[in-house]
Amino acid sequence: MSEHIIDLEHITKYYGDNEIIKDMSLYIRRNEFITLLGPSGCGKTTTLRILGGFEKPDSGRVMFCGRDITDVPPHKRNVNTVFQKYSLFPHMNIYENVAFGLRIKKLPEKDIKEKVTWALALVGLSGFEKRMPDSLSGGQQQRIAIARAVVNEPEVLLLDEPLGALDLKLRKEMQMELKAIQRKTGITFIYVTHDQEEALTMSDTIVVINNGVIQQIGTPTDIYNEPVNAFVAGFIGESNILSGVMHKDYVCEFAEHTFACADKGFETDEDVDVVVRPEDIVIVRPEDGMLTGVVKSTIFKGVHYEMLIDQQVEGKVFQWKVHSTVMSEPGTQVGMVIDPYNIQIMKIPFNVLTGWYSEEDRVEIGTKVFDCAARGFEKEETVSVYILPQDIQITDKGDDSPNVISGEVEDFRYKGDDYEITVRSGDVLFLVHTYEKVMPGQTVSLYIPADRIRIRRREEAGEADVG
Repeated sequence: MSEHIIDLEHITKYYGDNEIIKDMSLYIRRNEFITLLGPSGCGKTTTLRILGGFEKPDSGRVMFCGRDITDVPPHKRNVNTVFQKYSLFPHMNIYENVAFGLRIKKLPEKDIKEKVTWALALVGLSGFEKRMPDSLSGGQQQRIAIARAVVNEPEVLLLDEPLGALDLKLRKEMQMELKAIQRKTGITFIYVTHDQEEALTMSDTIVVINNGVIQQIGTPTDIYNEPVNAFVAGFIGESNILSGVMHKDYVCEFAEHTFACADKGFETDEDVDVVVRPEDIVIVRPEDGMLTGVVKSTIFKGVHYEMLIDQQVEGKVFQWKVHSTVMSEPGTQVGMVIDPYNIQIMKIPFNVLTGWYSEEDRVEIGTKVFDCAARGFEKEETVSVYILPQDIQITDKGDDSPNVISGEVEDFRYKGDDYEITVRSGDVLFLVHTYEKVMPGQTVSLYIPADRIRIRRREEAGEADVG
């Protein structure tokens, strides 16, 4: 295993009262192509800017080859950055654009010419030296930006959604080009994107981030085939996500059916999230299926058909997305079979929130002080607060009631048996599991029992430590 080139140690970053990065620790290996992946606002670009020295963390350290560079300015780090906006100098030809950083270093002209020639050949643009930037296509301009970055031979190259401005065909071509460049140069690439396909195509390692918290780190195969929670499963590729109950090792119930599965190590009758990929459902005759349903729609996707199938059981409707090379017409009744190894059982992730321990048995979350069952912390100490979505209850009580906070519903998803909703209260976002149907824009009150609020010190925080 190659050595660490960068270590982020307990990085926290605020913009105003909004905590963008929450106690993040991460190491990056030398010669690795690592991608920070997540939705807009998750903290991935802020993390990249901290790595580049364009932002300073409010707490924590950035280590480079064992040296603390937290306070080192960008131009003194052996790191270069490629942005989505190419930022080429319009008054300079391509040769001078690529040579700019080398001239700042005052290298001899012979060395500059040798390095620029090498960099342009690397990106497939030999012979473009005398062209001006405005004569190039978007894809060519992006290659020049990459050449300008790698010609300085940085140990680390930061790429902030560099393909976002390109059309689909060019983007796919550049994905392969970037991976090839990384292999040829041996430079550590740290890539930021919200595009799952880009991450799966190029990366050695993917770091999935949501709300400033790392959700999972792994190879593309691990992230796709073994997601650790419903967020990762839903964000990486397409998935059927349902609520389930793990009755015992290798036995799980969901969609009103008991299935054999390949997972163990859960509590008896523990609530879980269940993920089944659309391509892992086999369509059979109704009498041969574990489940039966009616095809509602069929779309040809080029290499397979995508079908939505409604399974109705005791007044509940479970809608399944299925990918198959064999088409079933809308209105057809079909059976569905799922292999035990294609059923992914996941623990329901905690809400991970920032809190302030105000006094004994009380913690402040957002604008509300909650009773809790935690002692031994310093007054006003910043802590990590863990609350399971199923431990938060929608209530009719007002904000002035103990342990009740109100907020607006931002999103909801029906999972066959219950709803998964997100509720925003000020800068705090709560994930809630409930049997009550609510709609986006609706204001709800949330009650969180004191004994369901778990607290850890920031440096000790981690889902694996929460009991």
